[in-house]
Amino acid sequence: ENIAILNVPCGNVIIELYPDISPNAVKRFKTLVRSKAYDNIAFHRVIKNTMVQTGDLEFGKKGNIDYGKIGTGKSGLGTINSEIDAPFSFDRGSVGLTRTQKYNTEDSQFFIILRDEPLYETEYTPIGKVIYGMKVLEKIRYSHRSEYVLRPDFINTVRMFK
Repeated sequence: ENIAILNVPCGNVIIELYPDISPNAVKRFKTLVRSKAYDNIAFHRVIKNTMVQTGDLEFGKKGNIDYGKIGTGKSGLGTINSEIDAPFSFDRGSVGLTRTQKYNTEDSQFFIILRDEPLYETEYTPIGKVIYGMKVLEKIRYSHRSEYVLRPDFINTVRMFK
């Protein structure tokens, strides 16, 4: 019940969720997965060999991208509080919720890191780790000019493994 399968154009990524570490964040993520909210959402921010970011449900939908606002969109469910107190190592493959410059502003957007990022510890709410598919994530389209991608790759689907 805590395994999510992220399907992208280059394959599947399997994520183990950690409700013991971040119960509210994992609950939010599962709610959005079960409602199929992440289907056809852009990887709008990609930094080569560093991280991929997605989950802008408002401005990142395939066929309806708003390049002027992407990365600022919400889910419509409101923000949740940061869960950063439990020990968690942001090693390669860690999945976390993004936030604004302020704590307690997490919503639907999430990132997956492609290298160890110890400075993220106690800064971002972790929701899990990739247990399969890191090579798939490394193939996500990025731009040499900007961390924001003009013609991004999209999530096909995210489903909970039953």
